[in-house]
Amino acid sequence: MTPRSWGGGHLMQLEQTTHYFKIAVRRAVHNLPIVTLLVGTLAIGIASCMTVLTVFSTLSGDPVPGVSEHLYVASMDSRTVDSSDSSAYTRPASYLSSKDARALVNLDQAPYQAAFASTFPQISTPQGDRSAQVPGLMAYGQAADLLQLAVIHGRSWTRAEEQERLPVVLIDTNLAQRLFATDNAVGRELQMGHRLFHIIGVYVPWKPRTKFMDLPHNDGQVMESAQQVLVPVDAALDGGVGPLTLGDCGRAAAIVSFQSTMVDGCRWLEFWVSLPGSTSLASTQRAVATYARAQYRSGHFRYPPHAKLYRARQWMDINHTIPDEVGINVLLAAAFLLLCMINVAGILAAYFLRRRADMVVRRALGATRRSIFEQHLLEAAAFGLAGGALALPLTWLGLYILRMQPVAYAAAAHPGLSTFALLAALSVLVSMLVGILPAWQACRISPVLNIEQV
Repeated sequence: MTPRSWGGGHLMQLEQTTHYFKIAVRRAVHNLPIVTLLVGTLAIGIASCMTVLTVFSTLSGDPVPGVSEHLYVASMDSRTVDSSDSSAYTRPASYLSSKDARALVNLDQAPYQAAFASTFPQISTPQGDRSAQVPGLMAYGQAADLLQLAVIHGRSWTRAEEQERLPVVLIDTNLAQRLFATDNAVGRELQMGHRLFHIIGVYVPWKPRTKFMDLPHNDGQVMESAQQVLVPVDAALDGGVGPLTLGDCGRAAAIVSFQSTMVDGCRWLEFWVSLPGSTSLASTQRAVATYARAQYRSGHFRYPPHAKLYRARQWMDINHTIPDEVGINVLLAAAFLLLCMINVAGILAAYFLRRRADMVVRRALGATRRSIFEQHLLEAAAFGLAGGALALPLTWLGLYILRMQPVAYAAAAHPGLSTFALLAALSVLVSMLVGILPAWQACRISPVLNIEQV
């Protein structure tokens, strides 16, 4: 086939498609009530499904795309003889004592490892003229590298600074602007607790889409806040800044209050590692299991530890971070869309069969079944695009209504670019699926049996 003949064939096909589309528009105008019912039913089904899928896709993805798929948390039964909890080990636990968390970090088995605890300190300028209470992380180890914070000014702390318990801190650009009216706050000081901390780094705001740390004591929270402060554990404790929760404390532990720094006897830190390859995963898993078994044999751990590493997404599933109702809503929306598709298929069949005389004449004049089928399938696709266009504002309305509801995942109801692409693809797919059977029925009409009725 020559390039000219190939181009001419495609041009004829394009002209034929354009002709079919013009016929579809003209017929839709003459049958506006039934077309309105068809497009409206399709739009409502697609919009309800898209509203739920938008929330589900936000919650079910990686908390920090490009980062969290390489993050693993260590789980083990680290209860000691002083632990107040003596119940059976029913599900994996991640909280470790300060001693155990530090020991695991110091194994240096992974490319990056760190121990974390959430905090919520009150921060102000040294003069006290500007202040804010912000969420953040207390950390021991290579925290900034593990989380892949984009430090645009300054640097992270060194191991020497961490061991010397120097009051250093990293903040994000939003907090820097709020306190100092500039992104580059490196070299300045801020008051946190009862101590002045020296700002050594400023990073781009870091906000996971969903929570994946401190899940055992999550209290039903799903969405995560931007972590605006990153501070070494020892420097924070020395300055009177404690963790948001102390996890589990033993019988010998002191009676503590909110964000207490009296952490002795408590399990409150989580050990996280960044493992980009399966080889480092196997070796790190062995090192963590070996350490846990050694603590059990020495009598430090009261029970067999069952040590294991869990990927961040897997850890969220174990702790049921995403409410079960989200999955149920997806199933209900899919069932509702299926019901709408069945109704639309019936309307399409009636719409096509009303033009039986036209199809009989065309078949008698030599039109092939394929051309009849293609024409009706194109009409179904056009209705699908119209339904998708109408479904867009309906989806926005559904997401707006969902954001107004008192549910933990309401903040996930925000449309993105992927929402528009998925909506367009879903509308065309649904219309094609719905239109196949009516179009096939239309092209199967025999002109010989029906010509006398025309």
